[in-house]
Amino acid sequence: MEKLNKFNFVILIPVFNCQETIKELKNEIHRYLENENFFVCFVDDSTNNFTSDAIKENFKKNFFILKRKKFEKYSTRFSASLDGFKWISKNIETNFVVEIDSDLAHHPKDIKKGIKILNEDDCSLVIGSKYLKDSNVQARPVQRRIISKILTIICKIMFDNQISDYTNTFRFYNMKLVNDFINRKITFKSPIGHLDNLLYIIKNKYKIREISTEYVEYNKNSTVKFKSMFRYLIEFFKCVFTQKFF
Repeated sequence: MEKLNKFNFVILIPVFNCQETIKELKNEIHRYLENENFFVCFVDDSTNNFTSDAIKENFKKNFFILKRKKFEKYSTRFSASLDGFKWISKNIETNFVVEIDSDLAHHPKDIKKGIKILNEDDCSLVIGSKYLKDSNVQARPVQRRIISKILTIICKIMFDNQISDYTNTFRFYNMKLVNDFINRKITFKSPIGHLDNLLYIIKNKYKIREISTEYVEYNKNSTVKFKSMFRYLIEFFKCVFTQKFF
């Protein structure tokens, strides 16, 4: 397949049974990026076609839905993202990729700010940090705040103290970096895979910047179930141990 027309950036959005949020997501993307040259890649793990149908109803051009079958009972967010990165690398001519959540926890109004840093500062990765001074975090459950903070503190001690947020998946990548990590062997399909990928980027001395961001927790079901939390904690310690010592 010949690559699609040149776009300045691609927005990568993993989706899972979230058809109710698609219309507002589209409205906010086009509200803040109306004059930008971008493409949207959705990676849909949903158990039905409702989310894909909502996407097709609201997005009229410059988008693609990568449909996957999800068999695991835990979140496979990272493997969904990785498949999206691979599809983008193969099919889109672009400079940058920005990954956001589908529920507007990561707000599209911050996208131009991250892309500007990639353009002007010659860095490979920009992280939308929840913990910078000017960031605005709202309605985040206490459990998630505590876990995120503890994991970030551990990583700051073990890896790079200059990075303030190791857990947010609101990230901006240049394509050179994307083409580097898409061929890595996937170790963690779960959200811990995003951390594993970030630690790989740090170890390989890519230039990383952070921006303040707005983070609003809209998903009332975002609290991690105990069984999944136990899995993620085991994967977390395996991840940091492996990246630190191997």
